[in-house]
Amino acid sequence: KMDFSKFSDSDFGVKEWVNAALRAHKDKQIPVDAHASTLVMKLQLFIQEVNNALEETSLQVVQNMPRVLRDVEAVRQEASLLKEQMLIVKEDIKRVESETAQSMQRLVELDAVKTRMQESQNALQEADNWTTLSADVEWVFSTQDVHKIAEKLGGMQQSLNVLHDVPDFQERKKLLESLKNRLEALLSPMLVEAFNSHALDEAQQYVKIFSDIERYPQIRNYYIGCHKTGILQIWSSLQDPGKPLLERLSSFYDELLAKWHAEYSWCSQVFPDPILLLSSLFSQSLSSLTPPLARCLQDVVQGGSGGSSPLATLMDLRQAALRFVKGLERALANITDSSPLYPLLESVHTPYCQLLVQYPTVEGQLMTERLKEVRLTAPTMEDIVALISDSVPKVFTHASEALERCSQLTEGWGLCGLLGTLESYFSQYLSKLPRTIQSLREGCGLEEEGPEKGEEWTHLQMAFRFIQCCGEMLLRTDALNSQLCLAVVTRTPSLRSPASEENPFGSFDYLAVYHPEQRTAVMELLAAVEKGGGEWPLLVSVTNRIHSLNEQVHTFAFDLLFAQLKQKLADVPQLRVWETGVMSPLESPRAITDDLPSFSLSPLPYITEIGDYLLTLPQQLEPFTSPDNPALVAALKTGRLPYPDTEVTEVVEGEEGEMEEHPSDAWLGAIARGTMDTYAKNILQIPSLPLQAALQLATDIAYLCNVLAALGQSPSQQLSQLEALCRADQQQLLKYEDDKSISRQLFQAVFKLRTWQ
Repeated sequence: KMDFSKFSDSDFGVKEWVNAALRAHKDKQIPVDAHASTLVMKLQLFIQEVNNALEETSLQVVQNMPRVLRDVEAVRQEASLLKEQMLIVKEDIKRVESETAQSMQRLVELDAVKTRMQESQNALQEADNWTTLSADVEWVFSTQDVHKIAEKLGGMQQSLNVLHDVPDFQERKKLLESLKNRLEALLSPMLVEAFNSHALDEAQQYVKIFSDIERYPQIRNYYIGCHKTGILQIWSSLQDPGKPLLERLSSFYDELLAKWHAEYSWCSQVFPDPILLLSSLFSQSLSSLTPPLARCLQDVVQGGSGGSSPLATLMDLRQAALRFVKGLERALANITDSSPLYPLLESVHTPYCQLLVQYPTVEGQLMTERLKEVRLTAPTMEDIVALISDSVPKVFTHASEALERCSQLTEGWGLCGLLGTLESYFSQYLSKLPRTIQSLREGCGLEEEGPEKGEEWTHLQMAFRFIQCCGEMLLRTDALNSQLCLAVVTRTPSLRSPASEENPFGSFDYLAVYHPEQRTAVMELLAAVEKGGGEWPLLVSVTNRIHSLNEQVHTFAFDLLFAQLKQKLADVPQLRVWETGVMSPLESPRAITDDLPSFSLSPLPYITEIGDYLLTLPQQLEPFTSPDNPALVAALKTGRLPYPDTEVTEVVEGEEGEMEEHPSDAWLGAIARGTMDTYAKNILQIPSLPLQAALQLATDIAYLCNVLAALGQSPSQQLSQLEALCRADQQQLLKYEDDKSISRQLFQAVFKLRTWQ
């Protein structure tokens, strides 16, 4: 199948199209030449089709051309006629304007005179009306007919609106206000009765009266005053010291919600703005509670409730308030404009704000108490490591529970404070473990003469279990970091669009007023996580402390493995074989002489024991470095061992594609480098090296290098140079003085050791 659409491209290239068509050939059974012939044939057919289409289109164009020309001519004639008519209309308009300009100006002036006369007439009528109404008002008040009184006052208000420029406007206004006050005083008992008894018809009439006399805000205040007293009485009736605040507060919120439903249904038939009215009623009532709700919350949270922690008490109380808000939201689900509710919801949340600001402190106190329950001391070393292993899931469960509490209590605004609390919590926990490592070192004898022979593998198993605990900490820290980032991402929309007049039911931003710096930190946290694509390192200090602990445990395990080698190597300088004239029967002149070839010497027992120990390490390390244990692999991957291989480190850091080293190989390499380094240092502490002893030492060094080679480890440069310097006779040794491949410092040290008899 060929793509002919490319021929219509503006940047079509013949070579590119031909190459693409030939590359698309996949059938290996058909030669390329045959495929090219097929392409040529298809192109010829396509060209023939294009020619036929062009010929047919050209014929149709020629046939339709006369009709098109006739249509164009007809349109041209109609346009010319329209142009002539438009010119005639334009001339007519100019003629009318020139003939009637003065008449139109006169009509405008007459209309202005008429308007002024009508305004003057209305003013005179209203002045006369004011005089008539003010004269009859006392008689109307004497009838006690509130409807007639309201009608009179309404008429006087209309007249006053017109007479605002008269000299005695202020006196008239003052008179009218006094008359309104008299009417309001006359109506006030009836208003209270109507609002308390929910008399619908009477209330509607009174609202109309107050609207007519422009005193609608006053009747709203009457309604609020009547029902505010009832709400305050509900709160006072619930102040029973024998009942917990949670029970009383839940009952109060239930009563408020029931009252909202009842009053909203009634107010919708009486007032034009029922939501705004009820919002004002409830917000003023909540702000006037005696005792204040904020003080009650503070007392209960600080003092605890029924043995509960302060944080648990605060969460229960906060959930009661949030349930009330949700109930209110459901009640107004069909309302399009809920902006008047914001003052009410603000008054619901405000009593909790000071306590919510203190959330990180209260959370830290709870987590500290939980941490005290985590035991890390035991009579035996095995039990200590078992307790550490059991503590890891506990402390991270505490952290996950804290995140859940933060989300429920602060709706995400406390996330920054929680991060600080978590860092402090893990700092307290991790600070205990180095002391535990020191206790384990002392228990294993590393601080004295080393572990007893035969127990090092038991102790090593315990150490690797500790390393596994470090790996589990790293994995759980990564998981906790992901949970925190997910919480940030989930809460980002609500935190960026908090509660406001446009969105009263959003998450309440208590930090904006009570802790602006913390709010800024929250916004920076949202931006950082968003920049990282939903992932961002939030627990860096915790991770660093775990890495430090992991390194200490690695050192502890290494010291256990290396203790036996270190002990044997420490005895090297004191071996009697290096002393002149002090020899065992095997070290007699008949065994070691100047004429005896060096290859006939055998390695001494100390170095063969070291070699045997090294050869058993791969088998012994295999169970501890299994790749099937993710926690152990994570710890071994990030842990640092003593005696690092600097050359390998540089390669791994410089090339990302480099294969990772197997954990057992890393441990074996560290032990090998430690052995060579310690051996070299102890060799330089030998008092003196006669020729025979030097040859023996060279044999021992060569044996160790062979063992290391069998383990896949290269001898160190220092050890290789020591072997060469020990194997050299006096003349060869002097030649090494100018050898650039031999360390000058090492040469001088060995030269001082060598003695010649």
